[in-house]
Order: sequence, then structure tokens, then C-alpha cells
Amino acid sequence: MTRTSASGGGLTLSWCLVMALVMCAAHAAAADDPASDAPALHFDLPAQPLARSLAVFGHLTGHSVLVTSRLTDGREASPVQGDFAPRDALQRMLVGTGLVARYTGASAFTLVPAPATTAVPDERAPTGAPTAGNAPALQAYAAVLQGAITRVLCIAQPDAFGRYRLAVQLWIDPAGAVTEARLLEGSGVPARDATVLASLRTLGLDTPPPAALPQPVTLLLTPRPDPARDCRPYLRARTG
Repeated sequence: MTRTSASGGGLTLSWCLVMALVMCAAHAAAADDPASDAPALHFDLPAQPLARSLAVFGHLTGHSVLVTSRLTDGREASPVQGDFAPRDALQRMLVGTGLVARYTGASAFTLVPAPATTAVPDERAPTGAPTAGNAPALQAYAAVLQGAITRVLCIAQPDAFGRYRLAVQLWIDPAGAVTEARLLEGSGVPARDATVLASLRTLGLDTPPPAALPQPVTLLLTPRPDPARDCRPYLRARTG
């Protein structure tokens, strides 16, 4: 996954984000990637719900995150005010939340509970977390999800797909049908956001999700370099 930039940021949909979690789980014992030489950015984040701070952080930095609402609900981010490199700002934001960031690339991360210091379990932590053993199943499902989401959004918005930033959460039932889609961060065009949500709510996959898939699945769309090329196979099949 890459950050959104003029150099061709990729469309980081849930398939990339799911794979980020897989890689994090498979290499949980490995040290995090060393901090990059990213330039400092100005942050002015108050103490507020963690999910809100993460959305603003992603918008400012272009970093992508996969985290379930079970992990963020009820947690408050610490204030971050001043000029910091993105990873330093994120570390400050997470102070007191009981969570730490694990980077799976230069600008992609997931959040995991901090190493336990007591025997008292954190009931807010998600159960059934992915492990190295079920990583192949999640990776395979990520590919299925990639094609399905690209197809429905290309058909619904052939002239807009891949040209905006938007974040949503999806709930997928055991049969593979999306049962709910909720907006986390709008694209700035309410009508477009409504079309995306309506399209995703009709999504059904022939492949059921693996039991280890964290839900809801967080979906982050960012501009991609050649969206017309990505949509071409789906539009050709529809008209052919």
C-alpha cells in the first residue's frame, strides 16, 4: 500500500488492508519497520474518540490503517499538537489507549493491544485475531474482495471510480453478502458517497469469508493512477 500522492498512490481498498493485518499477525514477533525519514507535518488534534483522530490522521498523512470498531470503541486519543513526523504523531496519539501501531509498510499500519502488563484481559480487544496459520485464507479472500468491490464501483461510477478518497466499514455475513455499509470519511460529494454505500450494500460474493476475518472490515479508497484501465474489463463485460 502506498500513501496518496501525485506520484501515483494506489487504491487501498479492504483487500490491501486485510493483507496488512495478515502480515502483521504472521510477523507479530518481528520488530516494527524503522521509522522513515518522512518530513514533519503540523498536527492539531484534540483529545477525542480514537476513531475520529485516526480518520484525521489518515487524511493528513495518507497512511492507511486497518482496525475493527471493537478495538477503537470507547477509547480516546491523546491530543497531538505541533510538528511531528507521522509515526511520532501516531505514537503520541495512542498514549493511554492501550494500543500500539504495527507498520506493515512505509505508510500502512494496524493497531494491536499493547503487551499485557497484568493478567486482566481487555474485553474490548477483538477475538479470533488472525494468525500465521490462517493467513493464506485471508489473503485469498482479499483477492476475491478486490475484484468484487472494483467491479461494483466501476459499474456504478465509471467516471468517478479511483478519483476520490473515501472510507467506509463493511459487515459481511457467513454467506458472503454485505449486510451493512457505513461511512467513516466522506469524499466531499454526498451524492457520490450515497452511491458508493448503496452499491456496496448490494455486494454479494460467491466465496464466504473466512472465520478469522475481522469485522467490520474497514475500507479506504484513495486515488489511483489509471482508474479507467482498472474499470475497463468490468465495463467491457457489461456491454459485451
